[in-house]
Amino acid sequence: MTKCNEIVQDIVRSMLRAKLVDEVVAFGRGINESDIVPLFITDEKDAEKIVTISYYPCSLAKLVALYGDRNKKIGLVLRPCDARSLVELAKRQQVNLANIYSIGIECYGVVRAGSNSHQVYIFPDTVQMDGETKPLAEDVLAPNCRRCEYMVPTMTDVAVRLLPDGGCLVDANTEKGQAVLEAASIAVTDMPALDLTALKERAARWKEKDFGELKKMAAKDRLHYWLAQWEKCIKCYGCRNACPICYCKECYLEPEKQIVKNEALPPEALFHVGRLLHVGDSCTDCGQCEAACPMGIPVSKLYHMLYEELSPLFDYESGFDLATLPPVSTISDKDLTKTGVTLD
Repeated sequence: MTKCNEIVQDIVRSMLRAKLVDEVVAFGRGINESDIVPLFITDEKDAEKIVTISYYPCSLAKLVALYGDRNKKIGLVLRPCDARSLVELAKRQQVNLANIYSIGIECYGVVRAGSNSHQVYIFPDTVQMDGETKPLAEDVLAPNCRRCEYMVPTMTDVAVRLLPDGGCLVDANTEKGQAVLEAASIAVTDMPALDLTALKERAARWKEKDFGELKKMAAKDRLHYWLAQWEKCIKCYGCRNACPICYCKECYLEPEKQIVKNEALPPEALFHVGRLLHVGDSCTDCGQCEAACPMGIPVSKLYHMLYEELSPLFDYESGFDLATLPPVSTISDKDLTKTGVTLD
C-alpha cells in the first residue's frame, strides 16, 4: 500500500509547503511499524510517518476539538465516521470547520486493538494483512464497521480511494479540496461511481443481527437486557472520554455533581442513560466507545440502535448538513407532536 501512502504524504507536504495549513493531524508510525499513533505534524519532513492502514485507535475529530487551536488552519486525514463526527462537533461550536482542510480516506471497515497485525488494509471484498491478500472475513471488522453505510467520504474536502493494487484515486469535494490538490499538482478528476449494493446489504444484515432480537423483545425484557450489560460497568469513563461527540468541559456525570454516586460500582443506570440522551441522536457509530470499554459492554450497539430509531423519525442524518441541528437537543414545537420512539 506504499503508493497510496506516498500520495497522501505528498498531499500533506504540499498543504504545509503552500501554507494552506499550519499543521496536519493524522495517524502515523510511532516507535515501530505496528505502533500507530496520532501525530500533530508541522514539519513537512514528518509527513513520511503517515499511514493509511485500516487501524483506527482513537478519534482524530475529538483530538482536534480538545487540543487543536481554533485560530490555526489544520489539515486532517481521517475516515468517514470521524469526518461525520467533525461535522457534529462543528454544530456544537467545538471546532471551526472554516479553518479545517479534511482529507477523507474511503473506508470499508477497520480493525481494533487485539488484531494479529496492525498492517491491515480492508477493501469491499478482500483484506490485505502484511502484504498477503485474502477474501474478507467479516469477523475481522470492528462491530460498528459491519453496520456502516457510509464508506465514501463525501463530507470531506478531499476524498481518497484506496485500491487493492496499492494505488489510489483522489478527488475534490469542495473548493478547499481543489486548492489542496492544486497545491499538490494533482489533477481534479471525478471518481467513477461505486456500486455499494453489496456493502449496503452487509450493513442491513448486521443491523438485523445486532438489533433484531432486541427489537422483538418486550420493552421490559429489553430494559433488563441493558441493565444486565450495565452491571458490568466499572465507571472508568472510557466510553465518555473516547466519544467524539461528548464534548462538555464539565460533565454532569462526574461524582462531584452528585447525580452519579461517588465510589458506587456499578454506577446507577442513569450514568448510561444520561450519556445516551445526550448524544444518541447524533451518534456516528464510530465505535470508539465500545473499543474503549474494558468490560466488553456493547456500547455502540445501544447508541446506534437508538440513532436508527430517531433518524427517520426526525428526518435527521448525523454528520452531513452543518445547518441541520441535532433533533433532541434542539427540539421544536412540531417535534413535540411526533410519537413512536421509546428509550427502553
